[in-house]
Amino acid sequence: MKRFGIAIPKEVASEVEKLSQELGVTRSDLIAVAVQEYLESRKNHADPGHQCVGAVLALSDSFSDVGEIIEEHKTSVLAYTHLHVEGKCLTILVVKGSVDAVERLTLELSKKVHVARYVPLM
Repeated sequence: MKRFGIAIPKEVASEVEKLSQELGVTRSDLIAVAVQEYLESRKNHADPGHQCVGAVLALSDSFSDVGEIIEEHKTSVLAYTHLHVEGKCLTILVVKGSVDAVERLTLELSKKVHVARYVPLM
């Protein structure tokens, strides 16, 4: 086991603390599982030249939170739709592009929305 420090937003740290207590696991174990799942999701898409094809789900308070990001990444966004769910805005994007392009899009969205998830389809 290797130990190292990380800095995360207070809200995320609170959620990690809460969930680790609910599940009866340590924060380190919870974060290790989350990081491992993220790394596994990238594993099959790491080949040079691989084109990711998938969906990005983004849950926000307003479409304006994601509209500009979609425009900035329009070469990777094949289509998108916007729905209202439980008082929130759910934007579903169909994306195709290099691993780097799709990851940049997802990471930029995650900074502006409540939840941003990439789901590989191929």
